[in-house]
Amino acid sequence: MRQWLSPDTERAAALLEAHPDYRILRSLPPPDLLPLPEPEGRVRTAAIIDTETTSLDPATGHIIELAICPVSFDARGRIVGIGPMHDWLEDPGYALPPEIVRLTGLTDADLAGRRIDDAAALELLSSTDLIIAHHASFDAAWVERRYPSIAGKPWVCSLKDIDWRSHGYEGRQLGALLGDVAGFFNTRHRADADVAALVALLTTTLPSGRAACSEMLLSAQHPTVRVMASGAPFEVKDRLKARHYRWDPKLRCWWTEVTRAMADDERAWLAREAHCHHPTLREITWHQRHRS
Repeated sequence: MRQWLSPDTERAAALLEAHPDYRILRSLPPPDLLPLPEPEGRVRTAAIIDTETTSLDPATGHIIELAICPVSFDARGRIVGIGPMHDWLEDPGYALPPEIVRLTGLTDADLAGRRIDDAAALELLSSTDLIIAHHASFDAAWVERRYPSIAGKPWVCSLKDIDWRSHGYEGRQLGALLGDVAGFFNTRHRADADVAALVALLTTTLPSGRAACSEMLLSAQHPTVRVMASGAPFEVKDRLKARHYRWDPKLRCWWTEVTRAMADDERAWLAREAHCHHPTLREITWHQRHRS
């Protein structure tokens, strides 16, 4: 019985859930009501985070909300403890763009005079073994720019470090996964609500029998290879894009990341299909991954 729902409501939901023509989504429970296993083996810590920002560019924009929830996980990668949620707002010093107001629900009045407690945030981030976010490449860029002393700490991405499609889930947005995998819905798009949603998602058991957090950490710990299509001619850009290569504007080069086992095949594909015979290969660990 889910303690945050009334017994009558839960019985009604159970009746519908038992019928093949219905699917039930329940409201996201408070993190402290999520069922957790007893720890096995060594217990380590992670900071699950989310940011709301004024733009997509950390060089010119500002963080307006930072949420951090510390968790502990055991030797099997399962979340076994959930700490208190920490959530800070910050006034960027200028009016919010209308699209940010629509997206987050935050207003200039909400942020007026507010400041993130940098000392408390940095202590939380520094004291954990790793950092988890649903779109880690986005959050890492903002957080490491603000707190350069944590640069090089392992980052794990629940969006990319779990092969959701292999488990039968087509959507990869946090809200879609929360419903499809965990059976919850979340109506707020704020940093603290998204962190709570990610905590719930990571405690869920996947069809593989492993907890989502276990699957994510298992994947993230394996080194990958970043393949840079150095010298690839301009006319093959569409082929590279179709193969999910990304453009690095600083290095002016297309790149992708593959497993070690796929590196030789990728090099052969580049020579055959992209006229790139001397790609640059670099091993990537979770200390470098999810950075542009």
